[in-house]
Amino acid sequence: MTAATTKFGPVRTEEGTSTSNMWALMYVAFVTIGLVTGMATMTPYILTTNLGIPETGQGTALGTLAFWQELTLILAYGPIGIMADRLGRRAVYAAGFLTLAIGYVIYPFATTLTELSLARVVYSLGIGAMTGMLATVIADYAVEDDRGKLTALCGFLNGLGVVIVALFIGKLPAVFKADGMSDVAAGQQTMFIAGAVCLVSALLAWSFLRRGVPKAVVKKPFVQTMKEGFGVARTNRRIALAYASGFVARGDIAIVGLFAIAWGKKAAIDAGMTPTEALSAGILPFVVAQSVALCWPAVIAVPLDRMHRMASLGWCMMLGLIGYCCLYFVTDPLRGASLGLFALLGIGQISALLASQTTIGKEASEEMRGSIIGVFNFCGAVGILILTVIGGVLFDKVGPWAPFFLVGLLNGVIGIAALAQHRSEVRLAAVVG
Repeated sequence: MTAATTKFGPVRTEEGTSTSNMWALMYVAFVTIGLVTGMATMTPYILTTNLGIPETGQGTALGTLAFWQELTLILAYGPIGIMADRLGRRAVYAAGFLTLAIGYVIYPFATTLTELSLARVVYSLGIGAMTGMLATVIADYAVEDDRGKLTALCGFLNGLGVVIVALFIGKLPAVFKADGMSDVAAGQQTMFIAGAVCLVSALLAWSFLRRGVPKAVVKKPFVQTMKEGFGVARTNRRIALAYASGFVARGDIAIVGLFAIAWGKKAAIDAGMTPTEALSAGILPFVVAQSVALCWPAVIAVPLDRMHRMASLGWCMMLGLIGYCCLYFVTDPLRGASLGLFALLGIGQISALLASQTTIGKEASEEMRGSIIGVFNFCGAVGILILTVIGGVLFDKVGPWAPFFLVGLLNGVIGIAALAQHRSEVRLAAVVG
């Protein structure tokens, strides 16, 4: 440890990173993903109370909104990265919170799906800045050997924030409705509070994240990054499988966030609850899945590091197959037995995501890391865009279980391919040996 290097718990920090910078990172790690998924919590409610879209048509509407969100993100990540290198991480992070606040405030005033989509674009720009800066700040603040520790710590705070924010936002409309507000006004008041949290977070990010810009990193044009990243996949089957797993695993998270809440709300509405009551009750399947996903990494972290890379990817994707496809047997997502299946969903979701990220992290060589990680993230964004649109149609036309079943099957395909690659490599090693 150099004299300039300090420690924050088990993490050795980079030169110039203070304790207040690290505490600020802990805070933004807690609220960032929670505020991002808070919109998913409220969207089914807005579709019912503001737009009057029936439950039978909400899957398609959710898919449409997710399409515009991911398209915006794909187009925004490049410019956001450039601004972060020129203006500094804290400026872009604070701007992201401010933009998200605007999105939250205008969202519940939409009266058509077009207006809601435009508000979603504004919100998506905030997402792009916040999520992009979270990963960047983590890399900036910890020394290279301790970035895994800091990533794990921030990942835990991400999951905790998702659960707490979902519970908080999901309960507020019922509280305001009990005070005499209309369904629409209760939703607007809830979104105003979420927007206020975003404003406070913007102020804290601006005040306490590290000032300045780190040493310049060579930025490659987007087209060159994509060309180099996909070029590696043509000669490295492991990288190709990691890209495929990123396509599916990132889509996994979107499917859970969008359709678990919508399914729970639909079941509550069908049971005779009002929209505010249905939102409060309907978040339960999502909360169960995310709570289990929050704890599961402690179980799987060691095996992920010790197993053969393709074996760990394969078996984790197979857990995804089980976790998603088991929802075919759910008849009422709010019943106790069904909640056990949503717990399996949480295990499958986080297993696939962790294995995907671990595989790409280990396979990406230092000299090609930027291009490989860039393509991996691109594949994830495209996966969300495609799977949410198709999943929305399946939700309405086939059944609420159908989007999950589709993602489960895709997890299985990647899992089988990874296990086959593992078997091939073991045979080759035996022959060479």
